[in-house]
Amino acid sequence: MRQAERKAFLWSLQAVVALVFTLIVLSISGALIGFNHQQLTALTFRDAEEDFQRITGSIRDEISGSLKVASSVLDTVSLTVDPTLPPGQLAIVLTPVLKDLDRLLPAAMGIFIGRGDGSHIVVQSLDGGRPPEIGTGLENAALAYMIVEPSPAGQMAEWVVVDNQGRELRRIPPQRTDFDPRKRPWYEPSLESKGTILTPPYRFANVPEAGITLARQSRQTQDAVFGVDMTLASLDQYLDKLRFPPELELLVFDSSGALIAHPRGGSYRQIRQADLSSRLLTVDDLRSPLLSGMFHAFQDTSGHQRRSVSFVVDGENYFGRTEQVGEGFDNLFISLAIPYHTMLAPAEQIRSSLLLISAASVLLALLIVLFASRRLALPLRTATDDIRRIMKFEFGHVRRAQSRVIEVQELSRAIDTLELALSNFMRYVPTALVRGIIGRRFSSDLGGTRQPITVLFSDVAGFTTMAEALDPEAVMAKTSRYFSEVGSELVRSGATIDKYIGDSIMAFWNAPEAREDHVALACLGALRAARRLDRLNGEFIAEGGAPMRTRFGLHTGEAVVGNVGSVDRMNYTVLGHTVNMASRFEKLNKRYGTTILVSEDVRAAAGSDYLFRFVDRTVPEGAHAAIAVYELLGAHLPNEPELAPFSERLDTLPTWDEALSLCEAGDWEKAAALIERLVSIAPDDMLFQVYLQRCRANLREPQAR
Repeated sequence: MRQAERKAFLWSLQAVVALVFTLIVLSISGALIGFNHQQLTALTFRDAEEDFQRITGSIRDEISGSLKVASSVLDTVSLTVDPTLPPGQLAIVLTPVLKDLDRLLPAAMGIFIGRGDGSHIVVQSLDGGRPPEIGTGLENAALAYMIVEPSPAGQMAEWVVVDNQGRELRRIPPQRTDFDPRKRPWYEPSLESKGTILTPPYRFANVPEAGITLARQSRQTQDAVFGVDMTLASLDQYLDKLRFPPELELLVFDSSGALIAHPRGGSYRQIRQADLSSRLLTVDDLRSPLLSGMFHAFQDTSGHQRRSVSFVVDGENYFGRTEQVGEGFDNLFISLAIPYHTMLAPAEQIRSSLLLISAASVLLALLIVLFASRRLALPLRTATDDIRRIMKFEFGHVRRAQSRVIEVQELSRAIDTLELALSNFMRYVPTALVRGIIGRRFSSDLGGTRQPITVLFSDVAGFTTMAEALDPEAVMAKTSRYFSEVGSELVRSGATIDKYIGDSIMAFWNAPEAREDHVALACLGALRAARRLDRLNGEFIAEGGAPMRTRFGLHTGEAVVGNVGSVDRMNYTVLGHTVNMASRFEKLNKRYGTTILVSEDVRAAAGSDYLFRFVDRTVPEGAHAAIAVYELLGAHLPNEPELAPFSERLDTLPTWDEALSLCEAGDWEKAAALIERLVSIAPDDMLFQVYLQRCRANLREPQAR
């Protein structure tokens, strides 16, 4: 009987293992569910704080990025713009700077210069509002110039309104004004500082906007200060993009409660600002209980320290956080708030779901772990090999076997997408720059460095006429074929192609990878491109099309090289006087009928392998003194005999040098005789004809007297 009872309590090994495993799984599941139940709320709050920190960091980066762009522009302007120019000419010089800055930084409202004699020149965009001094109407008005000059009667202010093309639409006669740049809060600090200074936020006098001013001393004249006025209204739009979920509230204010930015800041200012005459709109002026509650919660925080707080508005609980903006805005604060029920709703859903799926998930994971590990190992090893190959920029691979595991499929698709994106990305961005960024040798932060650079500009003669005679598809195909041929030769010669501008190309050497022989490489690239174009134009003519005769301009000197743009879109480029001069030299080709026109600096640094001929000493647009320009004729390179100068150029070179000496000596009659001989030898050389006309003009001048 007792044996029967003992047999009744016997268990098979399979049952014992199943029971023990079940108890373990249930214990683990129960413990996990209980732990999750206790920790999920705390985790939700922690995630909310991290989201708040991410948002505040993004806002801080937006402000910092805007300041870096404006500071970079000021640095360039203070170095390149002559502050002693007449006021009207300064306004014209600053106009394209403001237009370029407006494309990069919509918050920029105006650019100005204040001088020690009390004169002040402002170029102001009319997109954000119009000064009352210029009146109404003028639908095409784009910019306004305010020119303040001292006079015996005191400071006089004159307003000029122009359109996008710089055409004058209205001129307001000079009127007395109390404005004196030397009394402005940015003038003296700029003279005392070695860099860019930043003013606290204030309300602009001409438009109902809050803003700041960045200013720095001119590096050419000590008593002149350049500056950029920036509105903070663009932060409204940026805050609106970050506002997710919709119940999330964001606010930027200063320690006094003045409203700086809000997702609906523009609407608030239009409705409320009309009643205020000389101060910024405050948070309490908005008559929003929630926004006022956010500000008062900040005031109640001891010492205004950064921390998360809970507060109640109209019976509803809110979770919020306030942080100092920093980045030069120590008086500005970012505040965020979200209702408790919105914040905790996902956690409640997760908590309910965990009760249903936790046990099943654990059991299922244990059943498939052995099988899945084997299935996953091979594709993961393959994925690792593919990623290693992609990081070496070795594109193209053997097709992988299709996996039935979703994660492995997604990983494979991600690797394919990575390979496709990186290979295509290298078509839009210079390969050396991509390698440097991935290798962490180059920074992707905004800003740049000043260094020697050689810049090339090219332009197709008569492109507009050619394009008008072809269908758009034909123009696109022909232009792409042209760019492919020219671009490949430039890249082969070490160039970084900055951009394609219509039918023009801008390229530079010595960045991002430094080369001591960058000037010689630039000359080599221009010659290779010109010779390749000779063959390509022969193909165009054989096909019944028009040739694409191209002119090149080269200049070398110091420029600012780096990343220009905004935090979400930037361009690796060069800025400065050197770039502008290269463009001017390219345009001078049309005057002299030359193909590759270079500066004297390029000729001096190119080396003995390259042959040049003197063209002229002229003052290019944007220069202040005459500059010697030369035509690059060819190069004596053993491995590339096709780059040698053409024989007709070499044959006329001694006579040309002799004629130039006679011109320098003022012997126009003998010079004209020699140049007439050159014209008869090379009637297609336009440079000889230009100098022949110059000689004849100088011979007629004494007779006219």
